[in-house]
Amino acid sequence: MDIKVGFVASPRDIVINSKEDREALIDRVGKFLAGDSGTLSLEDSKGAVVILVRDQVAFIEVGASTARAVGFI
Repeated sequence: MDIKVGFVASPRDIVINSKEDREALIDRVGKFLAGDSGTLSLEDSKGAVVILVRDQVAFIEVGASTARAVGFI
């Protein structure tokens, strides 16, 4: 599943491909944005970790957990 993160002072955003459970991730993001924690760490499918600081995050978009179709339909 793809996670898109936008930042306050940047017109660009980043996309992280994660294997984490969608519902668990949505719960973690909700707590992060509500103010329970100042940082959120996300691990991508290759093991790299991205640490987000709440004050710098403009939005977090959690994509669908279904796999994309390949080829023509």
